Amino acid sequence: MPQLQIDEESKGLLRRIVERQAFRQMMLEKIRGHGLKFVPEIDAQILLAQDIVHSLRVMQQIELYYAEIGGSDLVLAVRDKMERIPYPGSRLELSICLALCDRAERVVAESYVESSSSEFAAIALSILAMDRTSTRQAEELFKGFCSEPGNHHAAQQMFQRWLAITIQAMGRPGTQGDERAAALGLRRQRCGDSLRQYLEELKPLIASCGLSMPSAAAMGVELPKELAGLAGG
Repeated sequence: MPQLQIDEESKGLLRRIVERQAFRQMMLEKIRGHGLKFVPEIDAQILLAQDIVHSLRVMQQIELYYAEIGGSDLVLAVRDKMERIPYPGSRLELSICLALCDRAERVVAESYVESSSSEFAAIALSILAMDRTSTRQAEELFKGFCSEPGNHHAAQQMFQRWLAITIQAMGRPGTQGDERAAALGLRRQRCGDSLRQYLEELKPLIASCGLSMPSAAAMGVELPKELAGLAGG
């Protein structure tokens, strides 16, 4: 793929995109690290630690690319957001957190695999190469918890919390930057399209766990009218 040639204004947009990706990557890495204390089994700890290492290696790629496009201090650029990272409070909350965050990470990465920036496309492919066995095991643990009728309320609360967090982390659809990124070919689809894909992919999980999709108002998030129908109401 030929090297993307963009003006300084568009390069600034690309830096902001990279910063958002770095934040998502660092958020998941920190959450996984925090979650180790909830996982007693050595084999499960190893799988979770492998995902942490993978995230850190992707962050190395992101940092190098950020410097190439004129960024100076990536950690400083996302520091304010990093200070507001939420953390799960139990192994069960960690399980639904990983199930949702991992899906959101994958959906966003898929939108960049055909990016006009070959470097960013390579980063997206690195993200998609993660094994994710740890997440699959966590999801099965949460499904088992949901199978007990008395756990429904707690499960719904944990699901709603992390659904709202992941929706916000995926970005705001319909902004000028969102439209510009799609027009430049930096990503295959707009943010709203990725959100639609994410919410559609959650339907089997919601059904298998006996959960309900909360409304945007209940989650405290803003969704465009064309996506509101995918949320409860």
